[in-house]
Amino acid sequence: MAPKAQNSMISYHSIRYQKPETSKLEMASLNRVSLFCMVVALLIPFPSTNYCVAKLEEKKKHAALFIFGDSLFDAGNNVFINGPTADFWPYGETFFKHPTGRCCDGRLVPDFIAEYAKLELIKPYLQPGFEDYTDGVNFASAGAGVLPETHPGTINLKLQLSYFEEVEKKLKRQLGNAEAKKLVARAVYLFSIGGNDYMAVTLNQTTPLTSFYKKKYMTMVLANFTTVIKMGGRKFGFQNLGPIGCMPATKASLGITTDCAHEPLVIAKMHNIALPKLLQKIQRQLPGFKYALYDYYTTLAERTLYSTKFGFKVGKSACCGSGAYNGELTCGGKNGTVKYKLCSNPSEYVWFDAAHPTQSANRQLSKLFWSGFPNITGPYNLKKLFHMV
Repeated sequence: MAPKAQNSMISYHSIRYQKPETSKLEMASLNRVSLFCMVVALLIPFPSTNYCVAKLEEKKKHAALFIFGDSLFDAGNNVFINGPTADFWPYGETFFKHPTGRCCDGRLVPDFIAEYAKLELIKPYLQPGFEDYTDGVNFASAGAGVLPETHPGTINLKLQLSYFEEVEKKLKRQLGNAEAKKLVARAVYLFSIGGNDYMAVTLNQTTPLTSFYKKKYMTMVLANFTTVIKMGGRKFGFQNLGPIGCMPATKASLGITTDCAHEPLVIAKMHNIALPKLLQKIQRQLPGFKYALYDYYTTLAERTLYSTKFGFKVGKSACCGSGAYNGELTCGGKNGTVKYKLCSNPSEYVWFDAAHPTQSANRQLSKLFWSGFPNITGPYNLKKLFHMV
């Protein structure tokens, strides 16, 4: 993935160049680049001095990526707990060629964000032996909610925060207090969570929820979310709630024959109207707080309902599953059955399984999160946050 070196002479001292005050954090980040440049110097006759020096400076300024959320962002944490996971075929078939625990045929939105930010794939916190946190950590857990009572046994948002606090302590031991503080301050914090909280109340009701109850419940979810946001970081990326009423799983569960289920969409819209107001309030309270709020709802709904306009053939049914819309969560023989359907080309679909987009959809969505205009991602986009010193 590293760019090719260009033509010109380079000296051993240029490869080893560093400022005297280079910190432990910088050294940890620079080691891989320095080694790469030294190899290039041996293998390629005319590598560029400017290229390697520029790469060293770039790594010194890099921002780590810390990821919090549910199955849309889980890179494999649930493989290591007794929770819902996707560690079986055909999950992972498109990119990794084997299941990784991601609820997708390939990469998730955070995987693409890491690529755009010139970081390695961010590893799950619970992966055994993982202790180098200089590029970031993924704490997300499939099935998790903001509220602890949503799907017990998963890593709820509060528990994810406690894991982050453990990472902070380890960074201080590894890098020293000052450098750990710099890493935390420079990092970008990515969030996508809340869908499971709302699905838990909308799918389990025999009668429609009252407006009073929906507002009270939403207020409780956002209040718990607020306490987690107020951490040591200052640069945040938020994905708003997706069109949960349009998921194949929702339509199949509720027996919906229309494009989307009304009740889940109503509560999702309520959340998405309240969220920017909450973030603006936090911005007034926390000096230096900057954020990117991505309209995941609209962009995914558009691709679901008008798939051909965005290069997909199928938007309303899933690639993998069974039943109406392939909306039953049976992909790969899940839930004790081996009877499921699998499409031949996931890239033609918006949804891979009944509740999760394909890698092709995630690629499109991640680009909008990364560099979308303010009407899609604002007041900043992730690209601008990563480039802030």
